[in-house]
Amino acid sequence: MKNLSILTVGTTSGIGEYIYKELGGHSLTRATLPEEIEELQARGVDIIIHCARNRNRVVNSEILYNYINDNVFLTKQLINIPHKKFIYLSSIETYPKNSEKHFETEVIDVDALSTIYGITKLMSESIILQFCKNHLIIRAATLLGREMRKNSFMQILENKNCSLTLSQNSTFNYVLYADILEFIKYSIKYDLNGIYNAACSKNIRLSDLAEILQAKPNFGTHTYSVGLIDNTKIAELVPHFRRTSKENIDLYLKELR
Repeated sequence: MKNLSILTVGTTSGIGEYIYKELGGHSLTRATLPEEIEELQARGVDIIIHCARNRNRVVNSEILYNYINDNVFLTKQLINIPHKKFIYLSSIETYPKNSEKHFETEVIDVDALSTIYGITKLMSESIILQFCKNHLIIRAATLLGREMRKNSFMQILENKNCSLTLSQNSTFNYVLYADILEFIKYSIKYDLNGIYNAACSKNIRLSDLAEILQAKPNFGTHTYSVGLIDNTKIAELVPHFRRTSKENIDLYLKELR
């Protein structure tokens, strides 16, 4: 790992910031100067880890270009930087929200996706599959780490009586930043290729999360269901993914103390 040239994209917050802190190497953000990008393109890198994303909750016609630029066009630009391996942090939002269990091998009906976020993630995946011979696509569940952005978990953690738009029956699947990093290190060491579902073995209801956090939020009416995500493939390589959402939440809270 020390002898490899690694470029991490999207390092101002979230999992990208965490990975860059742990692995070092080169960083690419919106603030990166054009001459720095030109230098990267000229000499290339061994590994690109693409974590950048735009996840605006409301996407309308006024911001649509910027949204697509961040979530799709950027991927097309990055693959033009000479590299030996391309690692993309995708999302389980690329799967339809239904009662079926979802596997990496399934052919996804784009019309069945419920969010533009999931669609643009799948579009980026298709670019990588088309143009990057040595690729690793990580379809990740909700990630827990100190650098994570504002979400329902953080809302409840920071305000025990907050108001949510989601109902108490909403379900989530939580995975730790550290486990994603361990899988990335494993994939580099053994040169893994393909698509992997980075999810834990059991989902959790939002009401149970609130109980764990000793909170009493005002729940909303919209029910989000994370769905059933098969994690057999990744858990066989990194056993930490066999943990449940509750176990990962407990570990994260322990880390915060």
